Amino acid sequence: MPDTSSYTPSGRTVPTRSRERASYDRELVHAILDEGCVCHLGFVRDGAPVVLPTLYGRIGDRLYVHGSTGSRPLRMARQSDPGLAVCLTVTHVDGLVLARSAFHHSINYRSVVVHGIAREVVDEEERRTALDALVDHVVPGRSHDSRPADAQGSAPRPP
Repeated sequence: MPDTSSYTPSGRTVPTRSRERASYDRELVHAILDEGCVCHLGFVRDGAPVVLPTLYGRIGDRLYVHGSTGSRPLRMARQSDPGLAVCLTVTHVDGLVLARSAFHHSINYRSVVVHGIAREVVDEEERRTALDALVDHVVPGRSHDSRPADAQGSAPRPP
């Protein structure tokens, strides 16, 4: 039976410096993701990198990122097969290290870097589940206290 307690390192995920500080432990990765609210979503457009801050939510090993149906990454994901290659990062600053020498100043942080393929969620039930995950990631339980979105993704206006 394969070990599922850790993610498998790859050439893209192993740092060139301080390798011993990197962890692929699934529980630790999920804890860092669950603690944050904003991720940075990176992709390539017209041969140049683009990085956008956005909300995200996690269900198991799957990450959902917020985006309107007309957003650049979602349009690109629709046009690409099997989807849009992305890099998603979440970082938490734990402390500044101020030294006597400017050269030795540093920062203590925890981060997760995820490489994957972004695809549009087209199944209506999965869309609702993903939207609930995004809302509840920011404020747990909020999706049950809010009006549900309509088919276009916006909440219906009261009469």
